[in-house]
Amino acid sequence: MGSIHRNTFINAPRLLSQTLQVRSRPGLFMAGQLVGVEGYVESAAMGYLAGMNAARLLSGESPIAPPPTTAHGALIGHLVHGNPADFQPMNINFGLFPPLPAGRGGRMLRRQQVVDRAMEDIARWIAQYKITGATSP
Repeated sequence: MGSIHRNTFINAPRLLSQTLQVRSRPGLFMAGQLVGVEGYVESAAMGYLAGMNAARLLSGESPIAPPPTTAHGALIGHLVHGNPADFQPMNINFGLFPPLPAGRGGRMLRRQQVVDRAMEDIARWIAQYKITGATSP
């Protein structure tokens, strides 16, 4: 007939920094669907970023966040800058990305421009921080 499930999640805008650390307790990272994301890929991505930042912190490096123009960065933007009064988990979607400069083109062209910008920015970010295990497009 159907099923009902309930996801447990924290109020990320009140609690998390953009590096997925608990603001009141630096060094404590949150990950997965618990941070307020929906979907297997989104949950795994938040786990990867939290784990990467924990490893960076343990090796004496500063935690980092992906650019807000990328899928992971846009999703973290929702987590950190969402309205704490009515925060709800979210999948990645084009509505989370920062807007492009005003221009012409239909919806599909604009979406492709968002993707192109994200690919350029994530490649630059990977190179800047020498992130291993990631492949640059």
